[in-house]
Amino acid sequence: MRIFYTTLLLFSISLSSFGQRDNTYLPSKRNFRIKYISYDSKDRKQYSEVWQLVGKSKLDGLIQYNIESEITTRKQNTFYQYFRLVSNDSTFFVGSERYMDPIKLDSYQKMVIKISSDSVAVPIKPTVGQMLPESCCEASILRGTGSVLMSMNVLLINRKVDAIENIRTPAGNFNCFKISTDKITYGGISKNKTKVFEWYAINVGLVRMEEYHPNGKLISYKILESLAEDFLLP
Repeated sequence: MRIFYTTLLLFSISLSSFGQRDNTYLPSKRNFRIKYISYDSKDRKQYSEVWQLVGKSKLDGLIQYNIESEITTRKQNTFYQYFRLVSNDSTFFVGSERYMDPIKLDSYQKMVIKISSDSVAVPIKPTVGQMLPESCCEASILRGTGSVLMSMNVLLINRKVDAIENIRTPAGNFNCFKISTDKITYGGISKNKTKVFEWYAINVGLVRMEEYHPNGKLISYKILESLAEDFLLP
């Protein structure tokens, strides 16, 4: 069975104690479900990803959101990942492991994966031209003995707020700010550099993501398909 060990600790309390909407990059004051679809450069569906809030807490001025992610591949294989998003009054933090390919990670589902990641800072009130902090993540694939079989690393550099744009999605139109990032991926002896563009909307979150080769050719893109808020939990 695959197990994720991460440097990010999870906290969970009753959602009903949070009645006010947070001014951040998530869509709901109580609970939500967000669906993304990822496509390749030829518009072929690669996988869907459904995020659902499963826990929320406040600690030392931070609001922490625990997310369950249900990923379904184009071959209809489904698996789950769990991660945490954090916000304060000025910044929203995403674990840099979210920039790793979930399908590639799941290919090691019979092994233990140890993940150590920095937080990727997304400002609540960005300004065009603003430079953002770098971030990195390491995923170590462990043998049964606990020794490292191989490692994958992602480095996010030259992050910048490029523009404010209106983005149309199947879930609606959103006024977003656009962030560009140079992404460097290391795996074994290989090294790969790509360009990533992301669009974020307040009280929604990630609306669209695109990744390109250095020559400007599209590799893949992810788009917000649907979102539901404040539904009754079973």
